[in-house]
Amino acid sequence: MRLLWSALFALTLALPLIVRAGAASSAPAELAWAPDRSTRLLVLAPHPDDEALGAAGLIQRVRASGGQVRVVMLTSGDGFPEGVEVTDGVAHPGVSDFRGYGVTRERETVTAMGLLGVPPSQLTFLGFPDEGLCRIASTYLYDKRRAFASPYTQRQRPPGTEQVVRGVRYRGIDVRRELEAIITTFRPTLLALPHPEDEHPDHCSTHIFAREALEAVPAPLRERMRVLHYLVHYGQWPLSADAGGGSLLLPPDGFPTTEGTWRQVTLTAAEAETKKRALLAYETQMVVIGRFMLAFGRTTELFLEGEPASTPECWCDGENVATDKPPAALRRKPARP
Repeated sequence: MRLLWSALFALTLALPLIVRAGAASSAPAELAWAPDRSTRLLVLAPHPDDEALGAAGLIQRVRASGGQVRVVMLTSGDGFPEGVEVTDGVAHPGVSDFRGYGVTRERETVTAMGLLGVPPSQLTFLGFPDEGLCRIASTYLYDKRRAFASPYTQRQRPPGTEQVVRGVRYRGIDVRRELEAIITTFRPTLLALPHPEDEHPDHCSTHIFAREALEAVPAPLRERMRVLHYLVHYGQWPLSADAGGGSLLLPPDGFPTTEGTWRQVTLTAAEAETKKRALLAYETQMVVIGRFMLAFGRTTELFLEGEPASTPECWCDGENVATDKPPAALRRKPARP
């Protein structure tokens, strides 16, 4: 995961920007939907800013229709060493630096979501470990005795103020329990979450935990829910020479055709401008990966609809993988550094 962020950090400093070879040339069909006061949108985000990158326009559209929006951050983004070093000017961050960075990113989320019309009362920070979701999914998914310990914050459980279910720890069963409680209570009609083909291990693992939770909720609630997947990390997508200035967001070239149907939501000029303002509110991220962030600030948002064909393969590193497949069936084990 650190290799992924380091590569992104270096990429955002490069001139010119790179576009994924043979980018898709045609826009997907428009998403067929008409939000109204009965719409209840739940957005699941692995880190603060993912909800804005993937679904800021969707959030605005539901809020404008009178519908309800709940945004849930599984982590507070507190395991990003490069971000702490650049933002705080600390060469060797310690526990207090990482914890403080997470608090700052939560504050940025409150500001960004406020711009989109989502009040703090509809934001939930679960406090699970940044750079740890994949390890929990791969090693601690069904382990009820051991809890993962964050190498950054030294925590083994979410802060008390961020526990939806009292007493939860950094275990897979507890991530599932908290998401199940949120889904059961909020009763969404529309769910936006990361696609399992997202190459960031925390994103891919968020999908695993969400599916575990969905399988646990009552069937009538699950069956009335429309599910949309958003994509944030896939190769160098969506970086391009124009940094997204006024252009369409198109699907990445080479994305598997069996993983759902691409749909777009065309944003109004006001919605697109507000989305960019929300992205800029994440000041800690703008100073590190600003070009990558703003590449999502275009006139469309993309979602994949339909059940993905492949079982998630969330590689935490070159050895640990979160998946239900036998090792012989794994598709994309990364090369060891």
